[in-house]
Amino acid sequence: MRLGEIGEMGLIKLLSRDTILSPAGVRVGIGDDTAVLEPGENRLLLATVDMLLEGEHFLPETITPRALGHKALAVNLSDIAAMGGVARHALVAIGIPADREVEEIEAIYAGMKELAGQYGVNIVGGDTVRSPRGLVVSVTVLGEVEEENLTLRSAARVGDKILVTGDLGKSQAGLALLLGKTKHPLPEAVAREATEAHCYPRPRLREIRTLLATGAVRAVNDISDGLAKDLGEIAESSGVGAELWPEEIPISGATRAVAAAAGEDPLAYALYGGEDFELLFTADPQGVEALLACGQREGIPLKVIGEVKPAAAGLTLRWRDGRVQALRPGGWDHFQGQGEGR
Repeated sequence: MRLGEIGEMGLIKLLSRDTILSPAGVRVGIGDDTAVLEPGENRLLLATVDMLLEGEHFLPETITPRALGHKALAVNLSDIAAMGGVARHALVAIGIPADREVEEIEAIYAGMKELAGQYGVNIVGGDTVRSPRGLVVSVTVLGEVEEENLTLRSAARVGDKILVTGDLGKSQAGLALLLGKTKHPLPEAVAREATEAHCYPRPRLREIRTLLATGAVRAVNDISDGLAKDLGEIAESSGVGAELWPEEIPISGATRAVAAAAGEDPLAYALYGGEDFELLFTADPQGVEALLACGQREGIPLKVIGEVKPAAAGLTLRWRDGRVQALRPGGWDHFQGQGEGR
């Protein structure tokens, strides 16, 4: 069915079904001039927005509409996780070319609703407009956090250990597969693992709340633009330097297999690929054992990958054999395009 057959109001009515999953904080959802929301008591309000443009952030041939909806919401939920918060509500604005099918837009929203359901996030409003060229999806997420749990990039201290959740570079491996960069076929399980990481990232909302209970977490960022760039943001905000231990950076077997098939470096995928949406954080060195024990107990994969240094040290890689080299800049930049190594 074409959009012109049901019109804007018909589309809004269709998309607004099953959007309120945690009604306790919602006075009014979709259907009035604004949503009316009740903030939690003694909580700070978190607000984040991300926009995905067809041809710039995604290609229709490499991602399904359902996966696009999932990813559009996931990138925002990951931002809330990086602040130590709980995601509450989402607003979705979408620009749609007039020739698109209603079923495609329904599938985008189905992907969002499925992920929202996993975290109790309400879709409380948004906007629908006609786009003259290409699909545009912009999602705003509102969250809440207690003052004592707020995590900022500026909180790192010299001597802190640097940790990450999960493994890195897999999203870039998935993109390499989807773009046909590999020179020979790979096992189905390897391809599925990598492409799912790229198309269906998992925000670490529950994980950060669990880790905060140890009292050891300090500065936090989510890995959206690549480990090198996102670590640089923590370092700049905190006025510190940092040393990464390359051999300790967790890279999965699937990522290594894809990189090998593409003739590329898996470490470059991890450092510069981005869109892993894992948590990168610094921690009180006295609390690292408690963090690792918490991760093991709660099923949260954690790895210590470096140490915070004085600002004068800059950003470096220290190899096990003692070699030290500068961590070259790189990662995704919206106005410079793909950074070095990506």
